Parts: sequence; C-alpha cells; structure tokens
Amino acid sequence: MPNHRISLSLLTATIALSGFFALAQTAKRRAATPAPHKPTPVEPTGPTALIDTTQGRLTCRLYEKEAPELTTNFIALATGAQDWNAPYTGAVQHNKPFFDATALFGATDAIAGGDRLGGGYGAAGDPLPVAPSKTLIFDRPGRLAMSIREGKVSRLFFFITTHADSEMDAGPAPGSNPRGAIFGQCDDASIQTAAAISHQLLTTDNHPQTPIAINKITILQPTDPVPPPAPDVPLASITPQPTPAPQDPITAPDPTGPTALIDTTLGPLTCRLFNETPTATTTFTGLATGAKDWRMPETHTLMHAKPFYNGLLFNRVLPDFMIQNQNYPGGSTGGGDIGITYNIEPVPGLDFDRPGRLAMANSGPTSNDSSFFITEQPHHSLDGKFTIFGQCDDASVKLVSTIARVPRDADNRPLKPVVIKTITIVKP
Repeated sequence: MPNHRISLSLLTATIALSGFFALAQTAKRRAATPAPHKPTPVEPTGPTALIDTTQGRLTCRLYEKEAPELTTNFIALATGAQDWNAPYTGAVQHNKPFFDATALFGATDAIAGGDRLGGGYGAAGDPLPVAPSKTLIFDRPGRLAMSIREGKVSRLFFFITTHADSEMDAGPAPGSNPRGAIFGQCDDASIQTAAAISHQLLTTDNHPQTPIAINKITILQPTDPVPPPAPDVPLASITPQPTPAPQDPITAPDPTGPTALIDTTLGPLTCRLFNETPTATTTFTGLATGAKDWRMPETHTLMHAKPFYNGLLFNRVLPDFMIQNQNYPGGSTGGGDIGITYNIEPVPGLDFDRPGRLAMANSGPTSNDSSFFITEQPHHSLDGKFTIFGQCDDASVKLVSTIARVPRDADNRPLKPVVIKTITIVKP
C-alpha cells in the first residue's frame, strides 16, 4: 500500500486521516491468503460514550477492560480531565473538553474526528505507547478506534466504522500494521447515523457548505441516567471550518484518445482515454486487446496475444469511493507480478476533481502495473499519487455507484462476483 506518510512530532499528531483512509484503500493488496483465526467475539462492559453531533447521537460502549489506556485517554480528552495544547499558539488548555465543537470528516467506511486544524493536524500530546488489542478486530461495523500511523497510536484521532473491514487489521505483509486500535463498539442506530454522515461528507469531498460537528461527548457509567441530546454548537465556533474544495489553476484536459468499452455482468462502462498519459494508456489498451505480453505470476508463463482483463473480477468495491479490478487472473487486488511495472504520470490540471476518473492503482509511484480503479466521487486526497488515464461518462458513474454498493464481505469483495466480460478499445 502507498505510505504517503506525515511525520508525528512531539507536540502534534499530524495524521491526515481522511487522506490516509482514501490512499490506503486505493492501494493494491496482497493476493488472497488463508483467513486468519478470528478471536472469540468480546462485548464491551465499560462506560458509554454519547457522541452528540449536529446530525444525531452516536452511542458507543467502551472496552474498559480490553483497552484500558485507550479508554482512559479518550475519556480524559472528552471530559477535559487531560490538558492539551491549542493549535498555533500551543497554549495549554485546562479543564476544556477536546472534542467539543470540532468538525467530523468522512473516510472510506468510516467517519473520523479529533481534528482541530484541518487536514489532520491537532495537538494533544505524544502518541500513546500502547499496542492494539489482539482480541478486538474490525470484523463488524461500529468499531470505535484510535487511528494508527507508522505503528503509533494517536491520542486524538478517532474513527467509527460503518462496515466490517479486514483491511483495517494488520495484513500478512512484513511490517504491516493495523490502521486502528479499537476501544469501543457503537450500536446499530449509531452505525446508520455514521453511514449517513460519511455519505454526506464524501459526496462533497469533505468540503460541505455547513460543517458536521461534535456538539458534546458525555461519558455515562452504567447506572447514570441518559441525558437529552446536547444542543448544536454555534457554526462560528466549529473548528475547523469548511474551506472551498481545492481548485487547480490549470484547466483539466479533455480525453481525446481511444474509448474503452468495459462490458461487465452488471452492464457497460464507457471511458474515454487520455493521450497525455501514454504509458498508462498504451499499457491498458495493450493488455485489453492482447497486443501486450504479460506473465502469469505463479508459473511465469508468457501470455502472448491473450487479452488480460477478460474474465477478471471487480474484486474490491467501496461505496462513495471506487471499484477496483483484480490485478491478475485468479488473484486479489494486488500482490501478483505480471512482468509489467512503470511510473505514475502526473499531468498538470488532471486531478480527482470529478467522479468517473479511471486510474491505475499502485503501491508506490514506481509500481503501476495492470490494476485500475474508477472513482465514484471527487477525491482530491488522491491528487498526484495515481495516474488518471481515462474519464468515464455519466451513465458509467451511475453503474460504478451500483457496483460499489453490491453486498460485500469484510475484505470488500462482492458476495456475488462482478465480472469484466470483455474490454473493447475503439479508436477515435
């Protein structure tokens, strides 16, 4: 996966969480491996966090026994029992709840909070010197977790998942780290509320006209009465305020290359390709038609005059984000070497500023090969990191939305396969 990392300083946990989720979940993954043994499900027995937002209440029971440090840290920040430093000035904030009047932002399969500067910047002390619980995994929606970057657990950035997602657990790759340390479980109503909030935010590329914010977090012990929802905080007090979506001063080029007709078992996708990305475009068209040779990863057999994509699956689907194909026959969405690799091709003005961008997935700027993805929404967090080599039409974007929402498992694979039957390249 691409590790576009932002360093953690002593005073600020500079974790660009929204970008982190987006990038991590566009990256290629390793080929399918036997499913690890799942720990026995554990239910939380600690206090309850009532997270009142401008879009409704989120109710999450905390894992006080299984994740004591995480729970203690979250409660201390939420109630103001822990001091923290104000952004910009570094002034110590005493007896002031950290999360109140802070904006939420949407991430893939999650909403996230704890940002007092925007872009993932904030201040609440050093990372927590703890390891995630081995008994708590992202095997169900509604997980409340602190984010992990570079193997370090944040004190301030938390997220709530809206779908089971094994990609958030540590994978089989050497040095792979989980993306979150779980310390709570939210109820079914909260999962629905979080999903609605995530959708609202992702459809605006996290630049809504009106922010969606945390009003107040209340910590309830088991015998405490449930208070009414906290009133909405004044818009002027919410930090960070929404800012206009990034605008590239260079006008985006129109695609003038050949057209790819991607026939799937759920319908056709029509995408016009860019001449400005010659390597990606010629690699894609060559693989689609069989004009470009490739090798089977397991046997290293050279495949000549054989269209590569015919029969591959859209094996990774993420609502409000993208759909991605297998990167070799019989594989997952990553991990197979077909003997082709090339660099990204940045094009001035060609950004993820609209739905329907057809782009090559990668695990770093020099590792493009065959796996592509098509976006459902604008995602400026991907700009400059992936080669956009095509633009799909409006009807195709609607189909992408449909495919992204087919029932899926915790690996984000459709339960009923969505197959690429053929790809036909039509010259201008």
